[in-house]
Amino acid sequence: MKTSTIVRIMIFTAYGMLAILTTSCVKDNDPEEGVERFTGLWSGTYSGNVDSGTWEVTIREDGTITGSATSTPMSKTYGVSGTVSDDGDFHATAGSATTGTTFTGTLTATSGNGTWENATNGLSGTWSGSKQ
Repeated sequence: MKTSTIVRIMIFTAYGMLAILTTSCVKDNDPEEGVERFTGLWSGTYSGNVDSGTWEVTIREDGTITGSATSTPMSKTYGVSGTVSDDGDFHATAGSATTGTTFTGTLTATSGNGTWENATNGLSGTWSGSKQ
């Protein structure tokens, strides 16, 4: 084989290896990072000194939370809205922003928990849930 052919094969092989290494090291949108890992349907329960019930929310790719919470003793359902951060900090309100119940806590990729409070009515407790 001629030296120039061997050199061409080596150069072609080097470029091929470089292409493979470059594409394998490119970071894609890893669902284990950022808000994306929390997107989807979540549900759980809450309980406290007077009130208890269930909740169900959807978390969108931009971190917005929408859904509902249903009080068992009051037989009433309230709209829930809020946000979740890249780190899993969960902040949502059920009912109105001024007199409603605030839910705060932390999410992992599959579960979450925290506390809730309705300062207007002196109610508080804990909540927990999981991704469906």
